[in-house]
Amino acid sequence: MSRLLFTLCLLLGGCATSSPPLPATQQVLALADDAKALQAFGELALRYRESYDRLRPYLDEQQDAREKQLDRQRRAMYADVMLIQLGVAQYLQGLGQLARTDRFAYTGEINAASVTIRAWPDTGIDERAANAYTILLRLLARMHGEAQHRQMLGQLMHDGDAALQTLVSALTSLLRLYDKAGDNERDIVLGLLETDIAFTDTPSQRLLAVLAKTVQQSKVDEYRLYGLRHTLARQQLLALAQEHARLAGLGGLP
Repeated sequence: MSRLLFTLCLLLGGCATSSPPLPATQQVLALADDAKALQAFGELALRYRESYDRLRPYLDEQQDAREKQLDRQRRAMYADVMLIQLGVAQYLQGLGQLARTDRFAYTGEINAASVTIRAWPDTGIDERAANAYTILLRLLARMHGEAQHRQMLGQLMHDGDAALQTLVSALTSLLRLYDKAGDNERDIVLGLLETDIAFTDTPSQRLLAVLAKTVQQSKVDEYRLYGLRHTLARQQLLALAQEHARLAGLGGLP
């Protein structure tokens, strides 16, 4: 009888190993698979980088000189911004791989990201963010070199939470910067269009006035949409950080 019970226990144990992941692991998978916030951030960061190209037709000489200088800074900073985004994305993907398969494999993207980033004053990318980025890369190396079991997920997330929170804070600060830059761009573009429309009131310029008003309304809608997208992306990033912090507090995962 005892042998029969032992055999049944083995069979039940075998069934348990093939059962669906327990809720904690499923939540890690959901966190890893939810990349909407990072995808949205990447699109908004690219739009910010291209600000000067959109503004150029609307600038006077003094404004153009200032925007050219800002354009150089935006493009230089963009490389570091994308490294932060990539580091966070790869960290989350690594957690997902461990939750699924107990193993994590390096990719070319991670190797390409294994460089330091610069601090950019008044943007959200300060020395703390640069250090947090380095910490996150070290955790990626730990995932590759040490993590062989799902039980390590809790410790990895615990060790990585402070760095993740710092980097998400940097990304949300950047989104506020992008939003402010969008408001400035809106004021320049719509201000010029409003002025030009006021001087197109003669019959010969009627068609030009209609076209200008069409462009004006299109721009109003565009800037309103991107203002909403900045807000939504911030909310999504904060939700991601909160969920990571919650899961990091669970301890060992099944």
